Amino acid sequence: MLTLTPDETQRATQFSNECARAFLSEPVTSVEGVKRSHDFPGKRLLLRIRTNSKDYALKIDLDSPETGRLQHEFRVLTDLSAHFAQTPTSQVVQPVYVSPSGLFFVTEFVDRPTALDVIYHENDDNRVAQVYRRAGSWLHDLHSVQAAQTFQFWPQWMMERIRNSSHTINSHARHEYQHMMNIMRSDAVHLRGLEDTRVFSHGDFHGLNLILGQGTAIGLDFTEACDKLAVYDIVDFLKADVFRPGNAEDIDRSGILRRNKEMFFRLYRHPVNMDILDFCLRGRLLRDWLLLCQQDRDYSDYDKHRANRLHLRLKLALTDTLI
Repeated sequence: MLTLTPDETQRATQFSNECARAFLSEPVTSVEGVKRSHDFPGKRLLLRIRTNSKDYALKIDLDSPETGRLQHEFRVLTDLSAHFAQTPTSQVVQPVYVSPSGLFFVTEFVDRPTALDVIYHENDDNRVAQVYRRAGSWLHDLHSVQAAQTFQFWPQWMMERIRNSSHTINSHARHEYQHMMNIMRSDAVHLRGLEDTRVFSHGDFHGLNLILGQGTAIGLDFTEACDKLAVYDIVDFLKADVFRPGNAEDIDRSGILRRNKEMFFRLYRHPVNMDILDFCLRGRLLRDWLLLCQQDRDYSDYDKHRANRLHLRLKLALTDTLI
């Protein structure tokens, strides 16, 4: 449980009292801190409101009255709830209440493991493969919210982010980076301007934002939802696969375990250009690795483990051009 600061405790009491007045039919038994934003620790916070019969998630963003961030997400959740009512195995967390102040909203609290929990900690490869299958099914349903369009792929923004991440990397990583970047540049030239599928997208579809219910996958955190190429949501989810063990022959050219990738596409059926997808996966793994190879910076044991896993996959995958 997250320890709240005095200001956060006061805010939690104030907001839970508002909930009690607005929609609760029974007393609040406790309010607990669940998660504080890493990038906005003083602004964004997730609480758990407990009652005797049901728990709720209360999401705070102190800048939202000006930015409209939470109000937008609550509208998206409301619309998606209606869409997913037709898909019993795919759901979103159910919206309950948005404060007139714009400072917070409330959804149901789902006390189940996330997809990332299973991918990181499950020993049974078959169970992990089923997580990828369920994630592909859920994302297919999300990407069906509105009619898909075609849109040209422009890799410049990704290449620029990778270059920007390379400026202060350590000398041990620089030689390998230059070789890998040469391969990326060659593929970027061939892929630039090709058409791919553009859909209504989650925008931040990592494994912590998919909860595995009993027979149901439940999506949450839609603050970045927008229209963009479908491959970007797919990349966000598949990249967690680097933490799974596997032999060199099990890993495909994108750096992902072939079996898990195939399971994802069992039930994800929107057309995707696989060259573009694999290029984007390689680029994302490369950038994530570079961010963990910076000079004059201390890294946790977890960061070092993650860097080693990313490096291993890149050495196996990013050895030749895709095209």
